[in-house]
Amino acid sequence: MKTATIIDLIVDSDVHTQSINHIIKQQHISQRMRRRLRNDGIITVNGKPATWNTLVHGDDHLIMKLTPEQEFSLSPMELDIIYEDEYILVINKAAGILMHPTSTVRDHTLANGVLHYYQETNQHYDFHPVHRLDKDTSGIVIIAKTSVVQHAFDKKHTHFYKIYDAIVEGYLPSVPISINWPIGRKPGSIIERCCTSQGKPARTDITVISKNTSKISCCNNNPADTVNNSNICPANSSLIAYNHFTHVQCVLHTGRTHQIRVHLSQLGYPLAGDDLYGGHLDAIQRQALHAAQVSFYHPMTNKWLELHAEIPEDMNVLLND
Repeated sequence: MKTATIIDLIVDSDVHTQSINHIIKQQHISQRMRRRLRNDGIITVNGKPATWNTLVHGDDHLIMKLTPEQEFSLSPMELDIIYEDEYILVINKAAGILMHPTSTVRDHTLANGVLHYYQETNQHYDFHPVHRLDKDTSGIVIIAKTSVVQHAFDKKHTHFYKIYDAIVEGYLPSVPISINWPIGRKPGSIIERCCTSQGKPARTDITVISKNTSKISCCNNNPADTVNNSNICPANSSLIAYNHFTHVQCVLHTGRTHQIRVHLSQLGYPLAGDDLYGGHLDAIQRQALHAAQVSFYHPMTNKWLELHAEIPEDMNVLLND
């Protein structure tokens, strides 16, 4: 029977005698998980079987395991691991890979690959993503090794400072842009989002990094088309060739579904390859969006982490033709 480690700790040396129940209450564990551990947990202390009411002492080694609620198959996968410790695994996800199995795709998702990696490295953990990326978005994904760690991110209200690399179609003027347009579900669609006054607040800050060197046809500056008083007019597809690109970095202050894709499309500069929101597939076969940097305080160690993932080649080539 497959099990996943939920708790693996050394009891503080200053503890004289405490019940496992008391120790668990001090951890970052949801009530639901505590109930599961109490009813179904496999508990050992110093390698010997124990129960919920077993007394432990300082420096005892406590391990609690559970059978996963949902088991995924194992798929060998080349993982680009950026960072790993006993609590989290951080991966630079390639484009084209789903986060986890669906009703129609059961294998070769990131979850299948991570579980295979755990087996190969003799780690008894389950798949607990702290956040998600779309299938065709590449970049940094943080995975908690246990539900306890995943819950700790939520309980501590961990703030993530995220920067995305994006490549848009057209010539975006080199001025800072801050977009504060609410985003909601597009009427009649279960997938698309749109900017709407009925949506939830969404803020994206945009900085131009570079542009390709091809000749660019500029749009007309119509005062009625300015955005945030920065004299940026929406791109007109009849004036801008689709093989002209601008590399931008986007800082997310909120986390709405498709936020960067919707904001840049509404601005008039859709992501290259993002045919759902007005982009074209002639230069790249997926949206040119990459989660490049994530910084945060580790919820278990309180260590400040700054993680980086280089822009992938399929995006980089658009800027070097």
